[in-house]
Amino acid sequence: MPDLPTALPADKTPNVYSGTKLMTYLLAVGATSIIPATTLTNTAAVAANATTMTISAPSNVDLPSGTVLTFGTTQVTTTAAATVTNAGTAVAIQAAPAAIAINTTATYTNLLEVPIAEESNPTLADQEETINVHGRITPIRVVNGKDMTASIKTLGGIDDPVVKRLITKGMSISPNNRERIVWVYPDGFALLATVNIGAPTRQAAPAGSQRVMVSANLSGGLYWANLNDTTPEWKPVNGN
Repeated sequence: MPDLPTALPADKTPNVYSGTKLMTYLLAVGATSIIPATTLTNTAAVAANATTMTISAPSNVDLPSGTVLTFGTTQVTTTAAATVTNAGTAVAIQAAPAAIAINTTATYTNLLEVPIAEESNPTLADQEETINVHGRITPIRVVNGKDMTASIKTLGGIDDPVVKRLITKGMSISPNNRERIVWVYPDGFALLATVNIGAPTRQAAPAGSQRVMVSANLSGGLYWANLNDTTPEWKPVNGN
């Protein structure tokens, strides 16, 4: 056995994170808080084609119109906003595609993950000003703010409710194309931005599988957070 030094040097190499684990979520523009995964319970049997159902939650949960909930294997879509309480709340839905048994549960969060996001690349850029003195650009530079642009490419189709939402926003004009998006990186860095969704474009990979791609350009507030902090908070990017 070789006579090796017994004391080993400390390895200070930082962690390296996979870029494929970047998560992209849609958040309602009017949302005032992020609702973590919450269990909703169907407290009364629902017949096929019913347009209302009674739902309860452990604590009050606001459901916006157009929320898609999966009870068992049956998806229902709300047609009006409702606040679900522990006692149970009647919620208007599109005609139920199948019967739903009593006490069937669904999981709800107002963070909707963009499915199979092949590309999602928020890019920050300085709005930088330089000044010209006696015919030359001086090394004095002023950063007046930060801009953000992004592209989101997904393999999901319009039959997926999240992709349908992106396509619907992208086919609308301002202000109906606004969306709030959260990007979460695997190292704990997160971005929150209000954006305009651009017109969707259809693409195909060399093998022929379909992609839907939209642009997401900053049109409102931009915030960042460090999720490794004991109490993470959203910090305004252009606020200081």
